[in-house]
Amino acid sequence: MDKKYSSIVTEWLKKAESDFRYAKQSFESFDDFYAQICILCHDSAEKYLKAYMLYHGIQPEKIHDLVTLYKRCVDIDKADSGIAALEEKSRVLNRYYVPLKYPSHYPEVDIEKAKQAIEAADEIRKTIRSRIDKGC
Repeated sequence: MDKKYSSIVTEWLKKAESDFRYAKQSFESFDDFYAQICILCHDSAEKYLKAYMLYHGIQPEKIHDLVTLYKRCVDIDKADSGIAALEEKSRVLNRYYVPLKYPSHYPEVDIEKAKQAIEAADEIRKTIRSRIDKGC
């Protein structure tokens, strides 16, 4: 890990974990708030992907597009099949961020979509953490 970014990586991971845990706990505790859960899952995944980039000494762009961030992560290590397998999960979560934040595009989100968002975020979480945790 690039020592210059060590504390920043740790901070990004803490924030990502907080978003993920809050989304998961909300899903388990409430029978609603599915749009907010999906947004939190997107936020969590975004932070994990950016932490991975920082871990490798790359300053992430100030963007929210998970597919673009995913591609930047793949470019870091093209041989890492675990990172390469995150494209589908990034695409799933990308469907929620902008449309759910603005009323004019607000789609219906049900329990199944929220569950899918949690599963996608968790897959990104586990993959990134397995590569970073041993170095932080």
